[in-house]
Amino acid sequence: VMDFYSAQIEVTWFQGQQELSGHVVATHVVPNGDWTHQLLVLLETSAAQRGVSSSCQVEQVSLEQPLSWHW
Repeated sequence: VMDFYSAQIEVTWFQGQQELSGHVVATHVVPNGDWTHQLLVLLETSAAQRGVSSSCQVEQVSLEQPLSWHW
């Protein structure tokens, strides 16, 4: 997630409706120097999980509603 303001943010990974937390790796929120921030949150998967649907949800105070991406 890049170029967000303020630094408060929540990124959550899901498989279906189940929240995934055991295989999630995240950096600290990093300031960009222009009052915005960035964050990297990865979901570690294996080749055996290929074809399994996953989604990522971002909640941040500047968003009217959470954003979601599906794979």
